[in-house]
Amino acid sequence: MKPTIAVHFQYGSATHTGWFRTINEDRSLLRVGQTVKGVPYAAAALADGMGGSEDGAQASELAIRRLKEWLDAKVPALLSAGDSLARLEREAEAWFFTVHQELVATGRGSGGRLGTTLTLLLLTDAVYFIAHVGDCRVYRLTPAGRCKRLTRDHTWVSAQVRRGRMSVRRARSHPKRNVLLHSLGMGERPDVYIRSGYYALGTLFLLSSDGFHDRFLPGSIAALLRAANGKGSDLQEMCDLLLTKALQRKSDDNISVVLLKPVTGRKNAKERLRLHCGLWLRRIYRSGRKLLSSLSSG
Repeated sequence: MKPTIAVHFQYGSATHTGWFRTINEDRSLLRVGQTVKGVPYAAAALADGMGGSEDGAQASELAIRRLKEWLDAKVPALLSAGDSLARLEREAEAWFFTVHQELVATGRGSGGRLGTTLTLLLLTDAVYFIAHVGDCRVYRLTPAGRCKRLTRDHTWVSAQVRRGRMSVRRARSHPKRNVLLHSLGMGERPDVYIRSGYYALGTLFLLSSDGFHDRFLPGSIAALLRAANGKGSDLQEMCDLLLTKALQRKSDDNISVVLLKPVTGRKNAKERLRLHCGLWLRRIYRSGRKLLSSLSSG
């Protein structure tokens, strides 16, 4: 009798230097494993190095290498803890700052500066968790076809749009559209964006670097995902298609896309209700903590 292997997640990835770059500073990661309790999980990450040189590639490579080490050493146990989301949030924020410090020290040691964005997506047991710094993005396409961006760009123009000082159309062509307010290795302690929520089986997650999503309006990205997902193509074929679409629009930056889809799960209705309540409480707690922090600093 041949052994069978359960496939819990489908995935794919694609990257390209873009039309006018000779160095690809993007680095990605895809990892599928099990928690210490044997529950399947998947991790996807994208790092976009800064600087337009080998320094950017070195920074993103270091961040992804350290992420692999952290996933192996910490995450299987963290995802099995009773207060897994709270612990995961604390550990992720601390880990992001540790990598930030290492990049700062490495840059000083070489007489330069090393900077990168980093976006991490974890999926396990019907819960997604995102830790994010920079301007890579995570999109979610539900089985019903609803598409939503789950991350917030840490760019100067995005901050202006959120404050009502600039239109989305103006932000897309503004000279400062690529200026980052938060990154790893540059500036002060980065503000790590944390988000968690529930996903249904068959939900499609897209991670993309700005070389991809800057070529499209939000509605266009949603339409691309719906069309590709509706054809039943495997996720690697979908990644190749998305990359081709960005190249057709003459992207002038590195292009990277990663797709991840959960295809098995075990949550029942009662467990989903409990999970939703816990996630909302976590969001309220995070919002209150940030509000207190802003009031105290002001």
